[in-house]
Amino acid sequence: MNLIQKKREEFLINIRKQKREEVFKSKRISKTQYLPFSNTTTKLSDIYCDAFYSKQFPIAVQFDETIQKILKISELADTFNDKDCEKNYETSQDVEMIFDIINKGYPVLDRACLQILLAFTLPNHFTCKPIVKYIPDLLKFFNQTQYEELKQTVLFIFSNLAADCYQCRDAILIYEIPQTIFKVLHQSNNQLMDDLAQIVINISRTQPLMSNYHQIQMIKLCWELFPHLLNNESIIGILQLIYKICQKDKNLLDLNFINNLCQNKQNSDLFLNEILSLIRIISYFDRNRYEKIENNILNFLVLNVNQTLMNGKQEKFQQKQINKVLSIFTNMIVENPKIIYNILNTNIVQLFKFDEKLQKDNKEIYGNIYYYSFYYQIISSLNKNELKQLIQLFQPIQQLINLLDQNMDNSDIIIDILRIIEIIIQNNSEQISVFIQQNGEQFLAELSQHENEGVYNLCENIFEIIQ
Repeated sequence: MNLIQKKREEFLINIRKQKREEVFKSKRISKTQYLPFSNTTTKLSDIYCDAFYSKQFPIAVQFDETIQKILKISELADTFNDKDCEKNYETSQDVEMIFDIINKGYPVLDRACLQILLAFTLPNHFTCKPIVKYIPDLLKFFNQTQYEELKQTVLFIFSNLAADCYQCRDAILIYEIPQTIFKVLHQSNNQLMDDLAQIVINISRTQPLMSNYHQIQMIKLCWELFPHLLNNESIIGILQLIYKICQKDKNLLDLNFINNLCQNKQNSDLFLNEILSLIRIISYFDRNRYEKIENNILNFLVLNVNQTLMNGKQEKFQQKQINKVLSIFTNMIVENPKIIYNILNTNIVQLFKFDEKLQKDNKEIYGNIYYYSFYYQIISSLNKNELKQLIQLFQPIQQLINLLDQNMDNSDIIIDILRIIEIIIQNNSEQISVFIQQNGEQFLAELSQHENEGVYNLCENIFEIIQ
């Protein structure tokens, strides 16, 4: 692992730790939350209740093993409700004790046990590890308890375990925790779907990546889970997970899922970046694979270009999204040149204007290859009359020379700019004089010395045209 990778991994670990701390603090036991101490009223349950709350009990049962465990759990719950678990705290015996007493019909005890376990998942792998072998017991408790608060805390514990390390993550996967929980929630309670999503998200973020088999299992779950999500953070996290997996294996991407995303306009601007990333994967397919949903994809892109991305000043994050749109358009034009006319009717054409302020404010766009690849694909697909109209509208030679001057250190951009200029002056001889007036020959002379053979050859071609 090189230094950059190491720093990135440390950054991700800190982010996960911070998230786990937030969850833990939000779940500290509240004195106002009510749970019955026992599901049944008996003399023994009353004794246990007094032992837990007031540390009082008859002398005759003072050496009762269960009483001693209840006292210990009460003490630990109070401790970890006030402060965090120490990194070097030995949790093994406490964990064993907890699973001896949990799920015996005492909801308040169950809550205290879960709170302690949640505290143990926070510091590091040393405090987490003893819980791993009891994962099936936690799942059993989740299935059996009737209290949503307790179910939710179990999900938080699973989520923190998944975020801790790959050993804990893999245990969660081996026991098929996410799939089993989804089946339970789908039948009874959709309110916890976002908490389940956090488990899945943490599974995907823990390094090294899960096996190919488990990636396939998780993405299948994502298709089912996604429609039930309400929290934007969960939606973004699941979309990022889908992208991460499908980036490795594009064939796993469900086109019906993308189609539904494009048709559902509600709040799509909040996770536009993630949707564009998935659409870009599709744009690398042969058109016959996505032809049925092509119009919906185009409508989605056009709508967002006109209403969101190219409406007023573009912030840096929007410029990056525009680059994704340009990349998608470029790939789709290769498969279906007819869509050029849809694209040229959008606000994206503003990028063809020669405006030095526009270029200065949008360096993320004009300093990136996506813009020039898109520009080339547009120009090369127009007939002579259409090209003439574009020239009349935007006077592209002046803009291209200006952009060439700004990108003299980028061979890929230089090549695309020269290819565009070549097409323009080849099909419209009037632009030769414009090229010369803009000191185009001087740039050609300089670039003729370029070490890149492609740059040299294009310069030679343009010299022959203008002579």
